[in-house]
Amino acid sequence: MATAVHSRPDKLDDAETALFEIDMLRFAKDRLLSAGASPTEADEWAYLEAFLLHYRNLIEFFGHGNPRADDLNITKPNDIWPSKPPDNATLASLKRPDLWKKYEGIDESISRYLHHCTKQRGIKKKWNIAAMYEDLRPTIEKFTTLLPEYKPATKAAAAPPATAATATLAPGEKSTASGPAPSTTIKQTPQ
Repeated sequence: MATAVHSRPDKLDDAETALFEIDMLRFAKDRLLSAGASPTEADEWAYLEAFLLHYRNLIEFFGHGNPRADDLNITKPNDIWPSKPPDNATLASLKRPDLWKKYEGIDESISRYLHHCTKQRGIKKKWNIAAMYEDLRPTIEKFTTLLPEYKPATKAAAAPPATAATATLAPGEKSTASGPAPSTTIKQTPQ
């Protein structure tokens, strides 16, 4: 029987918190972009919101130039590497204010689609998951090489069986629009 109490991994240090965000971003991206990853429209929406949440958290980590005192941020390397942070050139190569401006410094920011209920959430917004991930991929790959190996829980999860899907959006695009019109039609295999 499933438990009604759930939790994220216990005892994450600050570096593992950032690695957890990367792992969850990859997990959501893989589920969204693999054939049959979202057997229902609700699954697709849940994975899309998870992707957007972790993407926003990571572009804030790598790109927000004015973090709050308790925020983890690449501009505060001693939080991530307490004993010996990387050199200044390496740290500079991990800063991505361009992505923060591109996705959060606009009226249609990711945050506006994830916060409380607003009229903006009814506006159809297409998210090119593949392109967004590719924008961030080199940075997160370099970042992860500077830390001890992280053993994420998602590595043990098996992908769901493949199901053919016909997208009504361009490949790699997902939408946060709410409403009755599905963004992906699942072809049912006769049994």
